[in-house]
Amino acid sequence: MKKKYMTLLFSALGMVFFAASCTGFFSTSLAPWAARNPVSLIPPVTVDNVAELISYSEGDPDMSYAVLQNIKDAMEGAGADEASILQAAALQAAANASNLGPVLIGQIANIAEITEILDDPEGVANLVTQTLNELTNLEDTSAILAGVLPDPGDATAFEAFVNQAKPDDLAVAAAVLLAAEAKGNSDDFFTDFNPEEPSNSDAAKLAVALAQAAIGKYEDAGSNSRLKDILNGLNLIPAPPGP
Repeated sequence: MKKKYMTLLFSALGMVFFAASCTGFFSTSLAPWAARNPVSLIPPVTVDNVAELISYSEGDPDMSYAVLQNIKDAMEGAGADEASILQAAALQAAANASNLGPVLIGQIANIAEITEILDDPEGVANLVTQTLNELTNLEDTSAILAGVLPDPGDATAFEAFVNQAKPDDLAVAAAVLLAAEAKGNSDDFFTDFNPEEPSNSDAAKLAVALAQAAIGKYEDAGSNSRLKDILNGLNLIPAPPGP
């Protein structure tokens, strides 16, 4: 995937200006000194500029990670409505920062080649396992994401956040959280994972809650997104109750 890069535009006097909105301050090239410190390029995140920052950093995992960090900072002192918007944006930033979102969606786009894998839960687990070593910022991204998103036990806050989020973003974020748990563990982590196991970590429990929220939104929309198959293949969806 060809990376998108960003740079600062300099005024005639050589001064660098950041505005509340990042409009006009980014292009497709980045000075080498700036590339080494992408955090320095990201203005403070607000609900007004977060979507644009995510768009401009898409394709650059390190820049996307910097955006995610700034979303975390913006959460401090944010009101309930602002928090839910920022949390939904954090899903997109995390998918880009880890590069798992683009990898999965890129694979799913090749439906002719991938259908057989998606129809086989073990094949889905192998697909994700094979990509783990190629992912960037995975553990750090997962840690920030888990700290930014609301506790599923807080029904009001979690529902407000889910209402703002897209089902594909919820699904990929669930995969990011579980992939971070799997990295360094056995090759059988995904196939052995039980979404209803009480001893699961907080991150794994959050992954399950995100997956369930995504499935609910898919069903409400009558969507046939193949990301549903990814969630099932990673054992993130509890089995329906028996009769």
